[in-house]
Amino acid sequence: MNFPLDSDPLSGKSSGGYTYLSTVDPKNWERSHAGSAYYAPISGRPNLQMLTDTVVEKILLEKSDTDGVIARGVDIRQDGTPQSCIALREVILCAGAIQSPQLLELSGIGSSKILNSHGVQVMVDNPHVGENLQDHPMTGMSFEVIDGLPTIDMIRDPEVIQGAQEAYQKGRQGPLTAGFHSVASLPVVEFLSETGQAELSRLLQDHLANNVPAAAAEPSIPTQYQLLRSILESPSESSIIIGMGACQMHFDQALQKDIYAITEPENYISFLVALAQPFSRGSVHITSSSISDAPSIDPRYLSHPLDIEILARHMMYIPTIAQTEPLASLLKNGGQLLPKNIDLQSLDSAMEHCKRHIITNNHPCGTCAMMPPEKGGVLDSRLKVHGVKGLRVVDASIFPMIPRGNIQSSVYAVAEKAADLIMEDAQGQKQGVPK
Repeated sequence: MNFPLDSDPLSGKSSGGYTYLSTVDPKNWERSHAGSAYYAPISGRPNLQMLTDTVVEKILLEKSDTDGVIARGVDIRQDGTPQSCIALREVILCAGAIQSPQLLELSGIGSSKILNSHGVQVMVDNPHVGENLQDHPMTGMSFEVIDGLPTIDMIRDPEVIQGAQEAYQKGRQGPLTAGFHSVASLPVVEFLSETGQAELSRLLQDHLANNVPAAAAEPSIPTQYQLLRSILESPSESSIIIGMGACQMHFDQALQKDIYAITEPENYISFLVALAQPFSRGSVHITSSSISDAPSIDPRYLSHPLDIEILARHMMYIPTIAQTEPLASLLKNGGQLLPKNIDLQSLDSAMEHCKRHIITNNHPCGTCAMMPPEKGGVLDSRLKVHGVKGLRVVDASIFPMIPRGNIQSSVYAVAEKAADLIMEDAQGQKQGVPK
């Protein structure tokens, strides 16, 4: 299809198809995660204690005439019993892109307007806390495969799933070792032609130069949009991530358990189409002064008109991929499509599909962005909260812009770099050097 892999997909700049890495331990073929890779090997250390059945209710902040706002510890509730934990050096918040901004706001760090509306004392007025929420929103479709072609859908049969479980338990083999490994990163194919370039220029003029969405109130948005524009204008840059998996998916369902359910009798392959770096920005904010009340999460998917223009055009290209050999021979001629009423014949119908069937990729980030305060930041370059001493945030919320691929490895990299920064600062304090 004339989209060869043009560089290392891990370099951050590539397009084409590739097989991406999975977080599976090659020694035992079990899922590798932060718990098994980072916590388990050091869980026996005497200076490390994990508290389970524990909820952090807020960060303990105090104001000093000389040092300003200082983080002294956290209030927790363990097995229903309230306690206070005092920090000897600093508090490190790692609650993720949803709950890190929630805890900052509950502790008095955030927009004074929001905090005052919920009766929270304002310690640091920063209206950018909880803003800049980003994800890789996705949609997609499924194609029925030819008779006899095995896919993961076969585990609907009790005998098959029993056999798969036995194969995995005995030799770490079989379909339970499979995952979504086939991926392509592509530019909008339509925009590669001379006519398409003219259409792209029109869209950029209409939706960037002449149309300023509400999210542009954030000071960093013009800079972010300038970078995103350069990606769209470059034929060697990708704006989408397409994943292919050997199972059926139901993008017309609302709940994730139903999206991934095996409800159709046929076997399928599915294409997942996710915006690599969307223009839309959402938010996360508290709904009360209690940690027990879930925050308000507004992802604002496709709220920027360029996102739906891009996503719809990529969706329209999926049938072309499916009709290209060698894949075409594996799909049943006239076979069922999912969703069953999918219509990608026109740009308008493709846009309607995207609007109705957009789902999360579970990659939330950006809500405590590492940027200068004047750019809309919450953290400095050492991950310290602006205006507060003794408080850092270390999780996906720190990204000013979402990474192009799955964010897991980037989150690990942030954590490892944060560990270096924490040790550097602790060493500097011992030597009397401020950090």
